[in-house]
Amino acid sequence: MPHRERPRNLKSSRPCLLTLALVLALCFSESCAFVAETIATGGEPAIRQAAVKPAQSPPALGSRVIVFCLDGAGYAQLTQAIRSGKAPHIAALLGKEEGNGVFEHGYSAPGALSVLPSSTVADWSATFTGKPPAQNGVPGDEWFDRRHQRFYAPVPVTVTETADFSRMLNDDLVGKQLQVPTLYERLKRRSYVSMLMVYRGATLFTTVAPSTFVGLVGGLVEGKLSGKPALESIGTTLDLASTIKLLEAINEHGLPRLQVVYFPGIDLFTHASPDPLQAQVGYLEHYTDTSVGQVLEAYRKLGALPNTYVIFIADHGHTPIMADDRHRLGPNDPGSPFAILKAAGFRVRKASLTLAQSEQDYQAVIASQGFMAYVYLADRSTCPAAGSACDWNRPPRFRADVMKAVRALYAENRSGHPIPQGKGTIDLIFARRPVAHGAAARPFEVFDGTTLVPIHAYLARHPRPDLIDLEERMNWLGYGPYGDRAGDIILLAKASSTIPVQDRYYFAATTHYSWHGSPDISDSNIPFVLALDGGSGKVMRDIVNNVSYGETLSEMDLTPLVLTLIGR
Repeated sequence: MPHRERPRNLKSSRPCLLTLALVLALCFSESCAFVAETIATGGEPAIRQAAVKPAQSPPALGSRVIVFCLDGAGYAQLTQAIRSGKAPHIAALLGKEEGNGVFEHGYSAPGALSVLPSSTVADWSATFTGKPPAQNGVPGDEWFDRRHQRFYAPVPVTVTETADFSRMLNDDLVGKQLQVPTLYERLKRRSYVSMLMVYRGATLFTTVAPSTFVGLVGGLVEGKLSGKPALESIGTTLDLASTIKLLEAINEHGLPRLQVVYFPGIDLFTHASPDPLQAQVGYLEHYTDTSVGQVLEAYRKLGALPNTYVIFIADHGHTPIMADDRHRLGPNDPGSPFAILKAAGFRVRKASLTLAQSEQDYQAVIASQGFMAYVYLADRSTCPAAGSACDWNRPPRFRADVMKAVRALYAENRSGHPIPQGKGTIDLIFARRPVAHGAAARPFEVFDGTTLVPIHAYLARHPRPDLIDLEERMNWLGYGPYGDRAGDIILLAKASSTIPVQDRYYFAATTHYSWHGSPDISDSNIPFVLALDGGSGKVMRDIVNNVSYGETLSEMDLTPLVLTLIGR
């Protein structure tokens, strides 16, 4: 799909003083000094677009929508925060809880799911296009484009460079990769987006200075940020900034039909908190609820809140892990897929966005999603000798390339030979027969130790109730015109929430206290809430239940829901 003109970015010549003051008030450690220094850098460049037209008169009841995007908030954690009495603004909007997800004025769908992987960029792309990764072209936080031999990392996991994160904010990296229309393009109404990475087609896109956002994420990736004051300052800085930018846009340009508010701080805070799930509940109560209340109050003062549907949705949840080197399966760790494939004779691409000319002879590429990792393979007959570049436009050979790698990974996982640290770290290995470039990718199957079998057949013999809607969601990821972007092999780390935390592993370059990316219920069950100030919760339930992409309500249903509410 041709790239369209990017939305305008509200310009600021200096960092928000309120935001900086908040950081300085909260920070008392060396890592906090890093946060403050980062926020004090760089201006916010303008992104060109036609001038915003004056707002029209208020539309009919229900034809405005606010979407609060709660990055990393699990269904259970948001529910706990609402029930605690410590999130008064969200609780007041919803009203008294009546059971089965129904509130007096809202509905919280109890079984809504993320797509796979349950990771930020893939999930928000699916949410704001209504299409799964195999159709929309964005399969994860990282991926490899074999046609152009380009490694993408809009949210770095395997790599530590933040250049693509910067491109995501400055140059619409995600929008350029999406192969289907966004919600904003389909809506064709005034829409404002505050800080979310999916903004192609929106009327206005507002963000903090990109250098600020990039610096904070880079600090987390490099392990520079720790301690409760530092973590709170990160989250509240970004989330408060999102709210401030939204209010500035409304004050200058009037109310939009659709307002998207992104709160990235929840996810950053949860990753780096020693007690991640309970810490997240406290964050939602004390910080997210306050920001939500400010937005709702602004709409209320303008007399627009009774005419505005409010949606709360997340991209994924979190599963606690051990924050140590032994459970991390990163590019430099001995038991990682990098090490296993190298031991099996594959030349593995260095974990970096850019490579020197002398490093272009790789035969395998690994992109990580936390609890999932994608393996891309070349036809090694095109590059047998070290120093020779592979022809990545040709698919790998099924037996000599794909199955050789599958069997090496499986054998290592079972025996710990030749690398003892690799034993017992992988839960499932998915693979499929390659297809020629331009053909729709085949569905992934499970390797059972002997051969590849369909996912439903494998689950019939080995039930896994913890892996929610596994086959349908794996098809969303890999079965379609852009399914090849998810690789030739997918590894699922042993990370189920049903096993002890000390038995869980993850694919990443740095250690955290929680991760996501898997089909496990803890990662996958997301908040999907629809409310209307003074409205009927039962009506909200009926509206939500009338839109669904698949058999189960998922985040992809946000797009048809908004189109329905605004009358498109």
